[in-house]
Amino acid sequence: MSETGCPVAPYPARELLSREFATCPYAKLGALQEAAPVHQVEDLPWFVVTRYGDCVEALRKPGIFSSEHREFGPALKRIGLTPSPETHARMIEIGGDRGAMFDILLHRDPPAHSRQRRLINKALTARVNQWEEFIEDQVARLLGRLQGQGEADFMAAFAVPLPIAVIADILGVGEEHFGKIKNWSDDSARASGRLSTDDEWAAMATAMREQGDFFAGELRKRYDAPSDDLVGMLAKATLEGPDPETGDEPLTFDEAVEMLILLLVAGNETTTQLIGQVMFELATQDGLIERIRADDNLVNDAVEECLRLATPIATMMRFVLEDTSIAGVPIPKGSVVTLCFNQANRDPKTFPNPESFDPERPRIRLHLGFGNGIHNCPGARLARLEARIAARAAARHFAKLAPAGPEPAVYDMASLTVRGMTELHLRYVAEA
Repeated sequence: MSETGCPVAPYPARELLSREFATCPYAKLGALQEAAPVHQVEDLPWFVVTRYGDCVEALRKPGIFSSEHREFGPALKRIGLTPSPETHARMIEIGGDRGAMFDILLHRDPPAHSRQRRLINKALTARVNQWEEFIEDQVARLLGRLQGQGEADFMAAFAVPLPIAVIADILGVGEEHFGKIKNWSDDSARASGRLSTDDEWAAMATAMREQGDFFAGELRKRYDAPSDDLVGMLAKATLEGPDPETGDEPLTFDEAVEMLILLLVAGNETTTQLIGQVMFELATQDGLIERIRADDNLVNDAVEECLRLATPIATMMRFVLEDTSIAGVPIPKGSVVTLCFNQANRDPKTFPNPESFDPERPRIRLHLGFGNGIHNCPGARLARLEARIAARAAARHFAKLAPAGPEPAVYDMASLTVRGMTELHLRYVAEA
């Protein structure tokens, strides 16, 4: 028991932030969940929350549990989630200091968050009717390469290229940039939620600078040649006056650049993980392909169950603005709280038999696969659509899917934030 009266986790910070822990965290997080609602990590200003109801409660109190990353610095430094002063100086020299992402909606509280959220929702909704046909065409093209019978890495062949093609089309980014998008996403995510090397921090800084330069250039092109893609819409938003309905100030150029970086990374990395899990379940759940082929509607709940089990964003941090408590456990001002969406989605009080894959379970949509509260993922509709189309098409295209070996999935990108499946080796037999 710590001085605050909170149970202390039996796992040190270094273990929680390791790739080994993140690759399969459920047994250890489950032990925390069973023991107590909140655990402190060592004597650090860091508290871990694993139960469903407690995570939801915190997510719905942004005035206490803040997303404003400007405030996180001292606590994150003690935890070990910041670069050394020397490395930070190197990142500034590279031009991709992490601080440049303070102004994106993911790291903002209202009213700034509300203003950006309204703009993103408006921009995404404007193109919703164009998504489905494009996604179906891309899925057909990728599956068409997997004919007869054989073995493939379904991350490289399917789960990675599909979301990249979709988000690039929405943004208005040409196919010649697809390789860069994947590299940028990997390097941007690699230093998130785990103890990172100096080289990983530098790679992230380089990716941030390159993305910033790229989108600044794309925005300026849209000033000269307006377009109806997402870059064009945000470029237009920077030129408009206050919104006549809400009074919102126009988007600044720097905000537009940072929002595009966020949308690029979030729009493909999390959906890649979801589609990877969908393919994993199709290959490992007996009869699932046949059931989906017989009943198209089963896909909807199967995707929700994949979101619950895989939870693309595994955890999210919040900064505590005032002395408070969670489930009666005191949490002091200035602390960081990690809300474990992945383990909350396996809380047996909310999801009976949580380790089993059951697309017919009651209240299946209660999961936190896309968060909750004001920061619920604005791209959730798109991610669900991609996963559903992919699952239906795969069930029609393949007569059989099976794991290629005892450990078909590889998690080289695993961190406390993103589990990060990087390879999925499956054997397949395509329908004749």
